[in-house]
Amino acid sequence: MRGALAVAAIAIVAGCRGEARPAEAAPRVASAPPAAIGEPIYDLAIPLRDQDGAAVGLDVFRGAPVVIAMFYASCPAACPRLLDDIVAIERDLAPAARARLRVLLVSFDPARDTADALRALATARGVDRTRWKLTSAAEGDARILAAVLGVKFRRLDSGEFFHTSPITVLDGDGRPVARVEGLGQGPGPLVAALDAMP
Repeated sequence: MRGALAVAAIAIVAGCRGEARPAEAAPRVASAPPAAIGEPIYDLAIPLRDQDGAAVGLDVFRGAPVVIAMFYASCPAACPRLLDDIVAIERDLAPAARARLRVLLVSFDPARDTADALRALATARGVDRTRWKLTSAAEGDARILAAVLGVKFRRLDSGEFFHTSPITVLDGDGRPVARVEGLGQGPGPLVAALDAMP
């Protein structure tokens, strides 16, 4: 790992191993800055488990343009909206760009987001499983990736999560080339970036 990725990874791992907090304190939100535009996130060796139970790497779609985001499958509101936003991006792409696009969703709830849960969500949403992968990462790895992508999340007492929902476009080498913060920002900048990719 190099540069901003190394700093983000070290900072978040140190935070995970930091001093114990009182039981009543709220969990920390992963808050390191997102990866610098142009620096490949594929330098991170983060193992993932996909909706078919297969072990894959963060670079599973290396060589193709990728929309990447973090979520959890049982999310009642924000994540369904996130999926709708990604479908809207696909819909607005030129046909050739749509055919090249791959979608990688990474869950930060590995205890509940088993292969069965991810597969059920993929089926319910009717996604093209040749181009979409729904995956989960171990907690520490999820926090590292969240720090790099600028995703903030924490588990609530209810078992649900508070989280932000940025969507990032990666080029074929895993370099972030465009990013939209939050939901409802419109797919325009991401569509433009994807349509311009070779």
